[in-house]
Amino acid sequence: MCASQLMAQTVNLSDSLRHVFSLKAMPTAKLDSRNSFISGRSARVHGIKTGVSFGKRLSLGLGYNWIRKGAVHQEIRMGDNFYNADVHLRYIAPFAEYSFYKKGNWEATIPVQIGFGRSFLLYNNGYRQERLFQHGVVLYEPGMSLEYKIMNLVGVGAGLGYRIMLKNNHEIDHSFTSPMYVVRFRVIFDEIYKQAKSWYDKQ
Repeated sequence: MCASQLMAQTVNLSDSLRHVFSLKAMPTAKLDSRNSFISGRSARVHGIKTGVSFGKRLSLGLGYNWIRKGAVHQEIRMGDNFYNADVHLRYIAPFAEYSFYKKGNWEATIPVQIGFGRSFLLYNNGYRQERLFQHGVVLYEPGMSLEYKIMNLVGVGAGLGYRIMLKNNHEIDHSFTSPMYVVRFRVIFDEIYKQAKSWYDKQ
């Protein structure tokens, strides 16, 4: 009984993905901003994403992400002097966003990305900026977001996720593993264009 149910679920998932990939593919790009924490301090993550969307159900692509400059500091000693160095995290991340629930004005999406990049300290010694302790990092960011569309013109919602460091930079005295959250406000430009075009054609 359990084996037959598992096989049926596998077949249904396969059929669902096959249907999604048969939908019209369109290029997609967006700016991304998420709230997170580094050692308990607020540190916003910014991102630029570009990829392909299949029928507005599944988006696949690549993004570049970075921690807001000046969000977190670490004190370092250079000779007899002490400096406050900025903590930096930058990474490239393949991503997937799957819209698994659409009913009425509600839509729920699962975004997932795996990041490959570097973390380092940046300090100014009075003459120039220098990088210290630069090493590679690998991270995993799963999440879920919920959005409500108002007249199909504006989307408002929220999302929760988690940043898990699979490979960390142990020379930086901060923990990058953190919950993440976002409050969303989105203007749906393609729907505005469709409604404006429909109104113009009727004139």
